[in-house]
Amino acid sequence: MARAREIVPLLQTLGNHEIHVWVSGTQSELSLPFPIQRKLHGFTLYYGKKGSVHLGRTLLKNRLFKFLWDVWQSPVTSYDFILNDFEPVSAWAGRIRGIPVFALSHQAAVLHPDAPRPKSKKPWLEKGMYWFAPYQAANGFHFKALEPFVFPPVIRKEIRNLPQTPSGSLLVYLPAYTPEKLLPILTSLDVPVNAYFKGAFSAYTVELVTVLPIDSTQFLQSFQCADSVLCGAGFELPTEALFHGKRVAVVPIKNQYEQACNAAAAVECGAWHFSKLKKKNVKALRKWLKSPAPKALHCPDQTEEILTDILRHFAAQGDFKRWKNEQLVLDLTLP
Repeated sequence: MARAREIVPLLQTLGNHEIHVWVSGTQSELSLPFPIQRKLHGFTLYYGKKGSVHLGRTLLKNRLFKFLWDVWQSPVTSYDFILNDFEPVSAWAGRIRGIPVFALSHQAAVLHPDAPRPKSKKPWLEKGMYWFAPYQAANGFHFKALEPFVFPPVIRKEIRNLPQTPSGSLLVYLPAYTPEKLLPILTSLDVPVNAYFKGAFSAYTVELVTVLPIDSTQFLQSFQCADSVLCGAGFELPTEALFHGKRVAVVPIKNQYEQACNAAAAVECGAWHFSKLKKKNVKALRKWLKSPAPKALHCPDQTEEILTDILRHFAAQGDFKRWKNEQLVLDLTLP
């Protein structure tokens, strides 16, 4: 969703293309400032209270027959091609009906053979990542560029242009944990903390820790003032914090292989890695908070260049059959 806020307005200015936006999933905290033609339930991972994927909730809350019906009845034959950011409904609908699907996603970069992996590599899960939203060709975004088709992160303008006023505070966003699990740890750090959690509740303070519900404007203000960011091993927030040269510590969600890969990549860029958070980690967290800040992550704004190249190839070829042989398509992804 963060990338879409940058990519879609640019697409609308490049040539005479009619663009329809589809989104799926239920967990995003970001809205989109342009019309959405189709909003689908899709497939979403649900988390427990202690930092892991909750298998039971994930199976119960994802409606498999609804997902299959959405794939089957999606009107993708009215489109020339699908530009897909790990969205499974349009990806599978395009595959079934022969509409070219081009992935422009972080997940495509994670599958690159030279991308960082955790010590315990799991090729079968990498195959699963591809088949979650299959594609014919791809460009990817990762913590660092990997030639020729993996690019640095897309940093949204509201973050890229946000003046930083660090005040010694810590920003925490760990959606797989509850406040009850984190407060004993955070109150032991002896620094001002703004900790954000999902759900509708009134903000409250415990010692130096302020517990807040997600609010985009307030979150940006906390980000602006933070010296350090403690977060999950997703992609957007860690890269945005590293872009501004903040200390970053990532806690990958257990049983989510992509986050384990992200943690390995983040460490290469100067982040710290905690496999889980318990009271025994307080000493290490204090050490991290006193450590030198990493070198700011170099993220040139290449979005327009990337999109122009994609549209140029499609206009010239009519499809991606020849281009995909030059693209980031691994042996594990081929049909």
